[in-house]
Amino acid sequence: MSEELELRLKRRIQIIVVAAMSLFFVLVTVATLTLAVRVHQEAQIRALDRHNAALSQQIEEAKRDTEFFKTPEFKYGEAIRNHNSGRPGDIIVL
Repeated sequence: MSEELELRLKRRIQIIVVAAMSLFFVLVTVATLTLAVRVHQEAQIRALDRHNAALSQQIEEAKRDTEFFKTPEFKYGEAIRNHNSGRPGDIIVL
């Protein structure tokens, strides 16, 4: 009977070891995937921040251009170039 009891105990220990190793493998896999996702998200955040800065700069340039387009100098220059409506003596530079 003692050999049978010893055999059952060994079998239980083997099952416990296999279960513990499986759990450890799952935990390591989940931790690795979580870290990979986090690294990818941080890289995306940095790329989006750079893109946002570039877009902000383009918006500022567009605002400056819009203000310039409203000036009388621009309107007069466009009238000269597009409608040939300059004053006598004006030099047209294209």
